[in-house]
Amino acid sequence: MDLRDCYVLEDWFPKSFASFEERNYGVLFFNTNNKDSYDSNHAVIFRQKIDDISEVLQDIVAFYQEKGIRPIIYQSTLDNGYFEEIKAELAEGGFDSWMEEQKFMVLMEENTIMPNENLVVKLLNTWDESLRQIFIEAEEPWEIEVTKTAMNDPDIKLWVAYLEEKPIGFLFCSNRGEICRGNYVLVSKPHRNVGAGRTLCYHYVEWCKENGIKKVFHWPDGEHPEKIYYEGGFRHVETIKAGRACLKDDET
Repeated sequence: MDLRDCYVLEDWFPKSFASFEERNYGVLFFNTNNKDSYDSNHAVIFRQKIDDISEVLQDIVAFYQEKGIRPIIYQSTLDNGYFEEIKAELAEGGFDSWMEEQKFMVLMEENTIMPNENLVVKLLNTWDESLRQIFIEAEEPWEIEVTKTAMNDPDIKLWVAYLEEKPIGFLFCSNRGEICRGNYVLVSKPHRNVGAGRTLCYHYVEWCKENGIKKVFHWPDGEHPEKIYYEGGFRHVETIKAGRACLKDDET
C-alpha cells in the first residue's frame, strides 16, 4: 500500500486550526491565542529541502521567540528517522531532540465493534458550546480552541457521543478527498467506562465506508486505543520513527 499521500496529510493537518507560514525548508504552524497546544505551534522541516540546518534552526528560533512561543520542531513524516542523523546539529542549535515510535494503522478489515446502544452519536458541522465540558472533565482545556477552530474547516468531521443528552466524548478527523486522518478522540473522565470511545469509532468507521474513503489511518496513543481501532478494522502496517525537538529552557 502506497502511504505517501497519507504522510503528506499528516504533515499538513494542523492547517485546519492554526495559522502557518511556508518556508523553503518547511512550514511554521502557530496560534498565539493557544500557545499550550503543541499541534498548533510547531515547525515541520523536510530533509531534501535543507541546505544548511544551522540557518534553518536560527530562523525557526527567531520566528517563534518573536511570538512568545517555545520553538518546537517535527521532522516530516516522509523523513523516517531524520532527527537521528542531525541530533548533534540540533543540540548545537540549543534543542533537545528525541525519537518516538508511532504505529501507523490503516482501515483494512471489517468493523467488529459492538456500540453502546444507550449512547446517541451525532455528526456535527458546527461548534457547540456544550462540548466545552468534555475538555474540562478530561482535564485538557487547551484542546478547546483547537477543536473549535477546526470546525470552521469543511473537511473536518466531528462525532459526539451523548449519554442522556449530555455530551461525554467526541472523535474528529481530517477528510481530504479519498484520505481520512483520525485526529483526536477524547472522553470525559467520569464517563470512560461506558464504551464511548468504541461507539464513536464504530460510527466513524461506518461513515468512512459509506462515503467511499479509500485510505483511513490513525496513530494509536497506547494499547487501549490500539485495541479499539483493531476492533474497528484498523491494522498496523508500519512503524514510523518520528523526530521531535524542543528548544531548551535556558535558551528561551
